[in-house]
Amino acid sequence: MHDFVIKGGQVAIGDNLVESDIGIGHGFIRELGTDLSGRETIDATGLWVMPGGIDSHCHLDQPDWGSAQSADDFRSGSVSAAFGGITCMFPFAMPGPGMSTLDAFDRATGRAAGRSVIDYGLHGVVTGASASDLGSQFDRLVCEGVVSVKVFMTFGELFVGDDLFLDVLEAARARGMIVMVHAENDAAIRRTAQRLAESGRTGLRYHAVAHSEIMEREATHRAIALAEVTGGRIAVLHVSCIQAAEELVRGRVRGVDVVGETCPQYLFLTAADLNGDPTNAARFVFSPPPRTKASQEHLWAAMESGEIQLWSSDHSPYRLADKLPDPANPSFERAVSGIPGLETQMPLLFSEGLRTGRITLPRYLDLTARNAARWYGVDHVKGRIECGLHADLCLWDPDRKWTLAQSALRSNVDYTPYEGHVVTGKPVTVLVRGLPIIRDGVLTEAHGHGVYVARKTAAPSGFNRPVQDSTPWLD
Repeated sequence: MHDFVIKGGQVAIGDNLVESDIGIGHGFIRELGTDLSGRETIDATGLWVMPGGIDSHCHLDQPDWGSAQSADDFRSGSVSAAFGGITCMFPFAMPGPGMSTLDAFDRATGRAAGRSVIDYGLHGVVTGASASDLGSQFDRLVCEGVVSVKVFMTFGELFVGDDLFLDVLEAARARGMIVMVHAENDAAIRRTAQRLAESGRTGLRYHAVAHSEIMEREATHRAIALAEVTGGRIAVLHVSCIQAAEELVRGRVRGVDVVGETCPQYLFLTAADLNGDPTNAARFVFSPPPRTKASQEHLWAAMESGEIQLWSSDHSPYRLADKLPDPANPSFERAVSGIPGLETQMPLLFSEGLRTGRITLPRYLDLTARNAARWYGVDHVKGRIECGLHADLCLWDPDRKWTLAQSALRSNVDYTPYEGHVVTGKPVTVLVRGLPIIRDGVLTEAHGHGVYVARKTAAPSGFNRPVQDSTPWLD
């Protein structure tokens, strides 16, 4: 007899919604079929039973670099994620001043332990200051089940130049790791920001100029080219515009192993949101910035076609007062970049993608769980409704209409950029490894049910060849 049986729902098995019971035992999906019995039954009549979402890009409880403090820790952030239908997340182990990449990982594991209500992994982060002895640091990360490291091509102390970027790609390839990239051209951003400041154009709307599409396009092209040089595997994060999305396609045509990610802010917000009262406009300051409606349409199409494979929140939890530290003299250079999104990213895609038909069910399942599980090394336990995998499940009421409002969300951030947006479809019951941590809209879990998930690296033999191993005289 199973521990739990979910009965009466439409279950996402493979690429289809089918009528099936789900038998759950010891945290795993044990059986799919009809007339199953268990010690406890969860009635899913009228509901869609979907794989729990995997948010592969979020920020929680990060070190303070002297500006804004993170509003969400692993407790509040994970609760917010769970209410949004997410059952597993991968925040970044961000180094603080003076920290190595391993120091940051150790800090993050300590801060997370016993606090998260959902399962989690961690991404490593390499900066110019944290990168000593990459080989031994990456060896330890792999032993700890970390298969991904991030580099920033801009952002002050976090900046990584091309020489170090190449070293990271090479060291990661040798160990079967993926390199995640924040792709914006640092020199062009600094130069443009200086020219804007010199001419007195410092309002928040100029954030979209200082971080224009040109900067993102060039850095995306360069990141893909460096991956091509080393045979590395990369994920270009928060793709915001047509120009960057086109570079992904060009890279894959050349055979580069690159995956692209986008986020809700690039599908639902535009640069026009920055053009208003600074107190309100600060809600829409993030990097890369919001773009145009044309880019929105392109990204929707790219998600449906598979040109963009990942959907994440880039949850960056700063309170509004911290985002605009000097309201009397608002400046795009001083505004803190980042917006919340853990709890809203899945409902937005479910409502405006799946329910409207802009995204098919197979593509929705790819974007929200299957692709992240595969690229980030957890598809052996998560990402699908399949016997033998973790019972990470989200029961959606597909027809419930509700309004996104900060007052009803669980993040400690005091605003949502999607305030007043009406969505169709709501997660009502969420199971993590077979335990209903949210049941009929009520948090029920014991404190800290979530566990750290060690992830699997890819086989280095499956990576592309580095340029030094090419033989053009034979081609």
